Amino acid sequence: MRLTLHSGTCAVGLACLVLSACSKTHDHEVKSKADPPSTAEQRRIDEKRAEERRAEERRAEERRADERKAERRAEDRRAEERREEDRLAEQRRAEERRDDRKPRLASDVEPKVRATPSSALASLASERCDREARCKNIGAKEKYHTRAECMTEMQRDKRDDLNSDVCRGGIRQKELNDCLQAIHDETCSNPLATISRLTACRTGNLCAK
Repeated sequence: MRLTLHSGTCAVGLACLVLSACSKTHDHEVKSKADPPSTAEQRRIDEKRAEERRAEERRAEERRADERKAERRAEDRRAEERREEDRLAEQRRAEERRDDRKPRLASDVEPKVRATPSSALASLASERCDREARCKNIGAKEKYHTRAECMTEMQRDKRDDLNSDVCRGGIRQKELNDCLQAIHDETCSNPLATISRLTACRTGNLCAK
């Protein structure tokens, strides 16, 4: 009986010790959670946060510096392009001034002379005889018996107007072409006894000055 009572007492005592230890551990944990960090710990926290802010500010400043460098490079390129444009423009103006000071040649003012009076006469006679053939004026019973006869007559018609004494500078090729086209376009209903009737074929238009 006494042994059983003693065992029960020991068990109750052990349980009390365990409960007391648990209560002290819980109270310590609650106190640890509730108590603010110490001054040293708070200082370390603040320093860490400050260092993080400074690092972020440095990164932001580096980004802004890179952007400013890119802007300066772009501005430098634009300035270089403007200087190159100005240089080319000045070069063109200098070339224009040199061209203005050069003496003007006759070939620079007048169309190039490519036809001589004799070759121009042959071309005009050939075009006129082509027209006469289209208009059926060449034949045994026609105005010109043969093409050779037509050529001789046509060259005689303009020989005095386009000789070397009259057209000392030769014949303008463009104006000669205009005259040949006018002859070609002249209809058969309009007699072409003399090509001087055509403005484009007048001596003053054909001779180079």
